[in-house]
Amino acid sequence: MKIVKATPKRLDYRNPFMEVNHTRADFGAFAKDYFVVELGPRAGVVAVRGKDVLLTGQYRFLIDAMSWEIPGGKVDPGESAMDAAIRECLEETGVTCRSLKPLVAYYPGLDNFNNRTTLLYSEDVEVTSAFVADAREVTEIAWVPLEDCIEMVRKGEILDALTVTGLLAYQCMATSRG
Repeated sequence: MKIVKATPKRLDYRNPFMEVNHTRADFGAFAKDYFVVELGPRAGVVAVRGKDVLLTGQYRFLIDAMSWEIPGGKVDPGESAMDAAIRECLEETGVTCRSLKPLVAYYPGLDNFNNRTTLLYSEDVEVTSAFVADAREVTEIAWVPLEDCIEMVRKGEILDALTVTGLLAYQCMATSRG
């Protein structure tokens, strides 16, 4: 299936964090409207120390509760996903990640979310500054055994897609390499 004709992208909504664009795509036999949420690229890092993974505790409005997540966030203009992952981890936790390696890249929803997400991992980590809690961002950090993280995913205690994807991808990679 190929698009025969598409209307130019039309901005329907914008705020400082996102925009929503509308395009009508004509496939010949039918046409379809697409409302695409543009959030910009994100990056995250599975920071590993021995058998433990670094998690951040953050309040999340949609679940009205604290959420355990891997460090990550927005990739700034002109910044690589790797540099963003390193920056986010240091800003959020005081931990510096080195020798990052690619883990997986994905789009959270190919139908309507333009939000390429890149996950990396680092097994070369160092606490380089003290953690400072920030109620607007990260309120706590913890080094949690990977096994426990996976169990938290299975029990529905970790719900963040970036974190679920990162933990499961890291576990698969670690298992395959022995």
